[in-house]
Amino acid sequence: MSSFVKTQSELEEIQGILSRGRCTVEQIAVEFETTFDFLRSVLPPCFDLPDEPTAIASVSRWQSELCGEYDCGIISLNCKYRDLVGSTMLVLTISGDMPFAIGREMWGEAKKVGEAKLYKDGNDCYAFSERKGVRLIEIEADLHKDLGPSEAQNWDFELKAIPHSSGWGLQHDVVVNCMQNQERNRVTKEGHASLKLRGTDWDPLHTIPIVKTGKAFYTEGESSWTVPRSETVEGRDQYLPFVYGQKYDDFRLFKTPKRFLA
Repeated sequence: MSSFVKTQSELEEIQGILSRGRCTVEQIAVEFETTFDFLRSVLPPCFDLPDEPTAIASVSRWQSELCGEYDCGIISLNCKYRDLVGSTMLVLTISGDMPFAIGREMWGEAKKVGEAKLYKDGNDCYAFSERKGVRLIEIEADLHKDLGPSEAQNWDFELKAIPHSSGWGLQHDVVVNCMQNQERNRVTKEGHASLKLRGTDWDPLHTIPIVKTGKAFYTEGESSWTVPRSETVEGRDQYLPFVYGQKYDDFRLFKTPKRFLA
């Protein structure tokens, strides 16, 4: 029976679900080359540059064990964290309140509420992600090469940083969550795609340089997200520009009541 207070056995079941992070996913992803200058300007201090200035734009739809159904638009930047090679999500628009909340509060993902759609007709795929009335990511792909089933494992690095209750600074030192994604796809297709990034003052995707686009991949299968490694980094104040620049809207852009303008 549902209740506002969970029993110990219910808590064990809930926490077990959260620790596994299991989802089904359908995704179109496009690799693109950006610049080292851009990567260094937006990557937080704890992340090192990758060997090549590459990034991935993707649109996907998910059904998860832990927070239901949702759609995503993502810009991931390749980077390094200490001895690990992986990526971090610069942009993550997502539909649904629980998918939004659990990703931000538990893992520190830079989630903002938005919409995404993915349409596939044979080898043709069209997908987009939008927020505040603007299509921020738009992908058109020709998926002519069938690669069959596939498996992959990769690292995603997310900063868990909580604004202080007073409004000034951060409540605690920043935590780097090293998330391991295990993918098992029953469908994998490769091709080429066009990629458009549009931006606004709220979501400045137009400032991301696209030097050239690479391969496009369509996958359909399942993934699991776990956090086998989590570490605290020092110097919380130096992370403030990245926290407020990437994880939140610019609070100065909201309409201010006239009584507060004087």
